[in-house]
Amino acid sequence: MLIRIALLLAVCVSTSRGDAQTKMSRGLALNADGAVRIYNLGGSVKVTGWKRDSVAVRGTLGKGSTFHMGGSRAGMKMFVEDADERNPARADLEVYVPLNVKLWIKTATADISVTGVGGSLDLYVVSGNITVSGNPSDVNAEAIDGSIRIAGSPAWTRARSASGDVTFDGRTSDVSISTVSGRIFVTGSTFEKAKFESVTGSIRFDGGFERGGLISFDTHSGTVDIGLTAGSAADFDVVSIAGSISNKLTGKQAVAGRYGRGAELAAEAGGGGTRVVVRSFKGPVVLRKAGAANSQ
Repeated sequence: MLIRIALLLAVCVSTSRGDAQTKMSRGLALNADGAVRIYNLGGSVKVTGWKRDSVAVRGTLGKGSTFHMGGSRAGMKMFVEDADERNPARADLEVYVPLNVKLWIKTATADISVTGVGGSLDLYVVSGNITVSGNPSDVNAEAIDGSIRIAGSPAWTRARSASGDVTFDGRTSDVSISTVSGRIFVTGSTFEKAKFESVTGSIRFDGGFERGGLISFDTHSGTVDIGLTAGSAADFDVVSIAGSISNKLTGKQAVAGRYGRGAELAAEAGGGGTRVVVRSFKGPVVLRKAGAANSQ
């Protein structure tokens, strides 16, 4: 067994000092809907949901690092403390939590991976990568240089990155994804309220919209490539100030911009019913059938 929970129920705080790649194993009882906070500068944090009212942790600690863990049944926290925070030793944590916990994780260079957790997720990295799979109630993920990948059906999603790519694959009714120079890749369905933004990064969408929804795509100079699944309802309102608009979806041609620059397009697909607003300064915009290649 990873731990012996019964021996740790009365423990409020446990501490383990690590030398080079020292193995550790800890545990603590937690309510099924409790809260867990994790902080680790470098290495990795892998979290998996399980059907137990307890938290189990195993992993390895680098030389000079100290692992702290404590709390109550309502909420707990764990963190790795380094003697030199400017050059932290690598710490790899594998954590098992109740399925519906509220989870908060913050790292610097450590990668974050969360699987099978159904509660609320707040995830932050600087240059590490974030991966989420499953059906959490909501996801808030932020990265500076790292990438973000979400696969599943969260009810509510917010993902932001500066230079890293953001990928979403699944179903959600409410999503907001933004980057500065990173790329955005979206595949899925049932998007009812969605906002995709970039500055120089490209945006590629392959999926469908819920009728009656509001969807927006905004970029300064990145390509906006929208592939719509058959039967999806959309009323497109597209404007590119200095870029081109290619409509391979309905065949209707764009017209010259109202201020003598760029192009504009108003087009209906699937009988309409969902407003899709696309705004670009100088990036090209392509509308096509989902799965079809963008030859532009």
